[in-house]
Order: sequence, then structure tokens, then C-alpha cells
Amino acid sequence: MMLCTLSDIKAILGITDDSKDNLLTLLIKQQSALICAYLGYNPQLKEYVDELQAVNNQQLLQLNNRPIRNVISVKINDTEITDYKLLPQYAKNGFLYRGNGWCGAWYTRNMTYDTVSGAYDISVTYTAGWYLPSDDNYNEGADDSLPYDIITACIEAVSERYTIVSSGVQGIKAQSEGGISVTYEGSETVGNGGLSKRVTGMLEAYRIIGVA
Repeated sequence: MMLCTLSDIKAILGITDDSKDNLLTLLIKQQSALICAYLGYNPQLKEYVDELQAVNNQQLLQLNNRPIRNVISVKINDTEITDYKLLPQYAKNGFLYRGNGWCGAWYTRNMTYDTVSGAYDISVTYTAGWYLPSDDNYNEGADDSLPYDIITACIEAVSERYTIVSSGVQGIKAQSEGGISVTYEGSETVGNGGLSKRVTGMLEAYRIIGVA
């Protein structure tokens, strides 16, 4: 998966020949994978199947990918249901709404449901995500195309990594010699798989925390 294009990277770095194409393509794939891991989901528009735990007394079910484009089927305990709603204000963040709540197998204690969700009772087949820059249907700025914030974050991550690799300082955060100290910004991370603070800041609005 590539969250930005080779041509964009070469334009940013001022590279006009193809001598670095293999390296840059590798870095794009590498940094795209790190970004997906940080986001907590696959941003590519395609069909997914999630097996999820019931969330008793909750009307919103968090799916593993976003934004939800279409729901193909929903089953609870192998029984298909249709009393859910794909509401835009929730779908964009990966939530599916059901007025009766997302209860599966539960125990009843006194007058309330058990707070333990129980088994993976819910199965959802759906489409989610965006068209990527390499897809034929990609249209910059369109609702169904990858947001430019994520593309820019990937370009920034690749550029930072390329600077480190090409400078021969891979793995070095700082160096000092003869009273001169140099810090390589691309190596400054916040413990998120090697992504810099600048990159993670661009991605924060699109991140899912605590997916099933």
C-alpha cells in the first residue's frame, strides 16, 4: 500500500532522475505501513468483515475501519438484522448506530444487563475507507478520496526517512563534534513506530484508538 505517489516524493525532494526510484518506493511502502499502524485501521476503500464483541447498553458499535461507506450485512449470533442506521455523523468515525443497542449473549442480574460484553457475537460485512492516490477513481479533494492531510503526512514521513538514510545517519538522533551539535529532526519520535511528532500531528484527527 502506498499513501502517496512516487512523483510527489520526487517533486518534494527535487529528484529528477530515476536513480532513487527503488529506494523511494520502498520508503513509501514502509512509511505507509507505519501510518496505517498508527491510525489503527486500513484506509484503503474496500470490503471488510469484522467479528466484534457485543457492547451491552451501547447504541454505537465501533467498526475496525473508517469512514463506513456501505453496510452489506450485520449478523448477531448468526441471525441477520436490519434495524441499524448508517448515520453520516457517526459513519465518518467508524460507528454504526442501532437504537436497540448492540447486545449479544448476556446474563441478567437483578434489573440490569451484565456489563460484560461476552463473546464475539456480532459480524459486520461492509465497505470503508478512501480511494488511494494510485487508484483510478482517486479525485483529490473528493469525499471518497484519501484526505490530503494523510497524503501530506506520508510525504513528510518519507522525506524525513530519506534524509536520514541518504545522510548515512540511520538510527542516530543527534551528533556532536568539535563544539558543533547537529540534531536530525526526522529521528525525533514520540514512540509511535518511528513517526515524528510532525507526522503524528497531521494524523491525529483520523486516528482510531482502542479498536477491537
